[in-house]
Amino acid sequence: MSRYSKGAIILHWLMALMIIGNLLGGFLHDYVPKEGGQRAFVMGLHTSFGLTIIALTLLRLGWRLANSPPALPHYFTAGERLLAKAAHWAFYIAMLALPFTGWALTNRNDRPLMFFGLFEVPKFGLDKATARDFGEIHENLGWVMVALLALHVIGIIKHLVMDRDNLLPRMGVGQPRG
Repeated sequence: MSRYSKGAIILHWLMALMIIGNLLGGFLHDYVPKEGGQRAFVMGLHTSFGLTIIALTLLRLGWRLANSPPALPHYFTAGERLLAKAAHWAFYIAMLALPFTGWALTNRNDRPLMFFGLFEVPKFGLDKATARDFGEIHENLGWVMVALLALHVIGIIKHLVMDRDNLLPRMGVGQPRG
């Protein structure tokens, strides 16, 4: 059984945690109290992790170009192969588009964009109205990412329950079946 490289596995799971955490922070931030700077703290983390996701996605794309992923199993149909490739590239697009639109959204206010409180990140210089338009796009892309994650989980369940194949160990989960 061919597996992804350790680097690819680490990037996959690290980014999965960050993306899920950022989706939760983004969708639930309205429920965090503004008093005491709690919401500002949550959104500061959300923004910083979003910027980190951009960097890690670029690293991951570079890794993928330099290190071919393992071949898909021979028993995959042409449709399954197409779906697997389309899903992977849709994730890459969403992993870049979602945080970039969030970065553009930061132009809606005059506060500096700080990376984990360590240094200021330049903004795009958009006017406030355009930046607010990116807010709508950012939220919609969040829902697109949720849909992609749901499809990914459905695919995992299909392979575990219906196909009973060895795809999960390729990404470092479990032991291959005999």
